[in-house]
Amino acid sequence: MRKKPVAEQVLVVTGASSGLGRAVARRAGVRGAKLVLAARNEDALDMAVAEVEAAGGEALAVAGDLTSPDDVAILVERALDRFGRIDSVVCSHMVTVYAEASQLHEEELRRVFEVNFFSRVRLFQATLPPLAETGGTFVDVNSALAYRGIPLQAAYCSTKAALRIFLESARVELQKHGSGVDVCCVLPGAMNTPQFERARQRIGFQPQPVPPIYEPEPVAEAVLHCVEHPLRELPVGWGAQKALWAQKLAPRLADRVLRQTGWSSQHTGEPKAVDAPDNLFDVIPGDPGAHGRFDGRARPTTAWTAARLALRSKPAALGLLGIAAPAAAVVFSQRERNRSHRLGRLVGTR
Repeated sequence: MRKKPVAEQVLVVTGASSGLGRAVARRAGVRGAKLVLAARNEDALDMAVAEVEAAGGEALAVAGDLTSPDDVAILVERALDRFGRIDSVVCSHMVTVYAEASQLHEEELRRVFEVNFFSRVRLFQATLPPLAETGGTFVDVNSALAYRGIPLQAAYCSTKAALRIFLESARVELQKHGSGVDVCCVLPGAMNTPQFERARQRIGFQPQPVPPIYEPEPVAEAVLHCVEHPLRELPVGWGAQKALWAQKLAPRLADRVLRQTGWSSQHTGEPKAVDAPDNLFDVIPGDPGAHGRFDGRARPTTAWTAARLALRSKPAALGLLGIAAPAAAVVFSQRERNRSHRLGRLVGTR
């Protein structure tokens, strides 16, 4: 079934208060989409709505914890009440714990599964009826780590693998029944998002994404490509593709490399208290935005994924190569002006 352009869609985006979800909301807003943005952090969600509207889109914030079945039901209900339909769902909410498998507490592992797996399954099931009405698309922002477990990330990798397999089963079932609903798994590599500053960790150092690191914007472009042109699975970035090939062709060699680099590559070397505030169970206040602390090291484009998509969609390839950056810059500029205005009111300046 042919999908509508993003500009004509109603998108539900989870994890929209920060990181990739925030970047997806911005990019869709620039294109004029109608958005329902979900996350736990209400203040950051309000800022995300302001960015979307400043870019020319329309957005509704629905704060809640999607591990609650009631909050999932409320999200779907409010989306339908406001816009009358749902064309696409983008699942981007997640948590993690940096710890060796033997150090994980049961309540932590359960929480990671509740957020990364069960809440997404609930949202998938809850949005199937409206997606079937529109012939819509369910996009799971998964990970290349769904295929390759790495040290210190047993909890996260397990949830990503479990959800990929769950959706693989669901995809075939939906096709069998002719539902018209597409299911996509986007498999990014490492991204520069605020999650690394907010994750629970027992390593005693500031976590970081495993290089090569990408900004969230090219991944957001890949997500929006899938919203318009669904793909079964889409690795994003050379790092993701390399991990998938290594696991398929030489898993024992990958084991050896990870024994040597799997710990040091996941932290900056900067000491960090193991009891520092984290977002596993609680909301950390403030507006984290889309980017983390690694802007100086992160790649703003991905030529590898752009080349892969070029045969399917020239606009998607251009977006992944950064040609669409001027439009995104308008959104960033508006955000900074809004922050400066609020700061001025707080300190009494004009």
